[in-house]
Amino acid sequence: MRRFKIVICRGPECGDRRGSAALHDVFRTVLESHNAASHTELTWQSCFGRCTQGPNVLVREILTTDPMPTLGSGFATLPGPRGATALYNRMDPERAAHVVAEHVKGGQIVREYVERPGIHPSDPVVVRTKDS
Repeated sequence: MRRFKIVICRGPECGDRRGSAALHDVFRTVLESHNAASHTELTWQSCFGRCTQGPNVLVREILTTDPMPTLGSGFATLPGPRGATALYNRMDPERAAHVVAEHVKGGQIVREYVERPGIHPSDPVVVRTKDS
């Protein structure tokens, strides 16, 4: 069984202005409805540094057979080998449901929800050369 850690940004931009607390509730509900809550750790991070692209959510596949720490045990998930991992941007309830279905259940990164740092989808792509 694949195991995942989902980390939701709750920095001032994502949390206060863009409603990441509600997004956390959506992930919890969708994980439960897909019977994935038992093998998925849902947690918070103060900021990913990608505020203009928020709310941001990191989904990381855990490739270890060690048991996940219990909530409130005081131990964070230790770094280790990673499988399918992506930082998703501009998350909303519909995207959250899609990420759980495709990434957590299916093991496939939803690439259309991943943006390069500092790039907004409506911004034109400018090709720069050494002379420009």
